[in-house]
Amino acid sequence: MALNNITREYPFASHHLARSLADIVPAAEKNPAFANSYDWHSSVHMHYLLASLLETEVAQEAGWRERAIEVLASHLSEENMLAEAAFLHENPSWERPYGWAWAVELNRVLNANDLAELRALGANTQVLADTVFDLSATWLPKVAEPVRHGVHSNTAFGLRRILIGARAADRHDVVDVIAGAARRFYSEDAAWNFSQERSGHDFLSPGLCEADLMAEAFTEDELATWLPGFLSELSPESPALTPVKVLDPTDGHQSHLYGLGLSVAASVMRLAPRLEVIAEDTGHDELMAQAKGMLTRVESLIAPGLEAAVSDEYVSSHWLATFAWETYAQLSHRAHAGLEPL
Repeated sequence: MALNNITREYPFASHHLARSLADIVPAAEKNPAFANSYDWHSSVHMHYLLASLLETEVAQEAGWRERAIEVLASHLSEENMLAEAAFLHENPSWERPYGWAWAVELNRVLNANDLAELRALGANTQVLADTVFDLSATWLPKVAEPVRHGVHSNTAFGLRRILIGARAADRHDVVDVIAGAARRFYSEDAAWNFSQERSGHDFLSPGLCEADLMAEAFTEDELATWLPGFLSELSPESPALTPVKVLDPTDGHQSHLYGLGLSVAASVMRLAPRLEVIAEDTGHDELMAQAKGMLTRVESLIAPGLEAAVSDEYVSSHWLATFAWETYAQLSHRAHAGLEPL
């Protein structure tokens, strides 16, 4: 699915500011690497997905392996990455922060890859990640309030990924800027309303994205105080932990709801163990029950999105597989960490 997506040029949603008629050109002229998989950000994270999959045991003998490496090498060439980085510099609010976050994730997974061919591509994509780091450091001090809804411009979702990537790249300046912004935006938040946060085209939970970010930005002591209070209104029965039925799978906005189930499940699997540790340290039985109850919702949240991720409906399949992969990665992490199976 990932390989098919990053080699499919149309349909393509080109979201950019046209300053003159000269800007009305085929997408590949502006974005030579990522003018595929329906839109720029989906292309970036499908490249990330393919690079991640190439490290799996299944990929070693897969018939698509050599083709995947060849396509990634072609798309992520030094020339293409310089062009993509230049476009971000020239359009500093474009794809902010969602596309930025996936560009950093792509670079991170390439740099850490077991395959030498892919680590070499990490050297090429470094200029793109560095551009995002620089833009983030310039942007955040000027942001008065975060965006708190469940689609691409959600501030917390993007900042968490950029923060993790900045740590991996030893960009301590960017880590400090993001951590400071996160504290300024969210440290006073408490008792998030998980009953009313959803809207009809969300693919992210604003509350869980915020909690995910603060789990990275806070110290353990700070998180132990903040997280239980912030999640105090979340229970297994909360609408936020219940999958929403997609009535029209051909509606690209409504199909976001498939991704909502997947992203919520991944967040729950990251956050519930943090709550369990806090509950153990404090002897808080109700908090432990809350954490374990949240985990009982994972399977039902995942199921619709897994099916849609490999469907023939392109408004879903051009992006959902990445979220399915990240959910699987959380399940795998639980298994490797010896945590209770779900």
